[in-house]
Amino acid sequence: MWFNSYFSNYNNMFMNSFNPFMNIINSIMPVNYFSGNNFFTNNIWQVPQSLPNYNNSIFQINNQINQTNYTPKVNSKNLEDFLTVAHSTETTATQNAEKVKETETPKQNLIHGVNYNKEKGEKLAENVIAGLPSDRDPNNPLCARYVKQAMVKSGFGPYINGNGEYCKYILRANDNFKEVKVKANELASLPKGSVIVYDANEICKNKKGETKQIGEDGHVTVALGNGKACSDILEDEILKTDRSYVFIPV
Repeated sequence: MWFNSYFSNYNNMFMNSFNPFMNIINSIMPVNYFSGNNFFTNNIWQVPQSLPNYNNSIFQINNQINQTNYTPKVNSKNLEDFLTVAHSTETTATQNAEKVKETETPKQNLIHGVNYNKEKGEKLAENVIAGLPSDRDPNNPLCARYVKQAMVKSGFGPYINGNGEYCKYILRANDNFKEVKVKANELASLPKGSVIVYDANEICKNKKGETKQIGEDGHVTVALGNGKACSDILEDEILKTDRSYVFIPV
């Protein structure tokens, strides 16, 4: 009891002596925590009774984002333009890929199951016509010579000796041709540059159904794509037989 009374008296004495200083502070700072007896009870160093609520403070921003359905704003026109450009780019890329594919893999032109090379066929047909002799001797036909010369001129390999019948062996060994089996009534429809070989003394028929016999050296000729053929002479028709040997340019 005597301690409380003593401390109270001491406090009053201290505050009375401190009042002049406080009056100066109050004149400078209209609102403060130093006035009167509040110096020791409500000063700035006093720990507050309860902490402020920081639930909505900047330190809780992650929590707010997690608790809120965040939907970013998207400019619909920009999105539409983006999708249009993306689609256009994809379409262009697809078209370019298709063009490259077509370039790398030429379209097939199957003739009797073989991929016919039109460029080679036309070249051979042109060269055999261009090489026709102007002084052909009907008693000494040279069909094999002029067909083989046209092959050399077309870049299909070296000249190899052999008569008309032997040309089937020459052509089988040539990578520019592929042998196929063709029926008699299909020979006239062969494409340009196809080579037809007949054995010696083979019995054939012409358009009229008349029988024709191949010579003792056999025969070789180049189809012109219009039902006609050429060797050392232009032939108005291709003789028919199921036993011919046909070679397609590849």
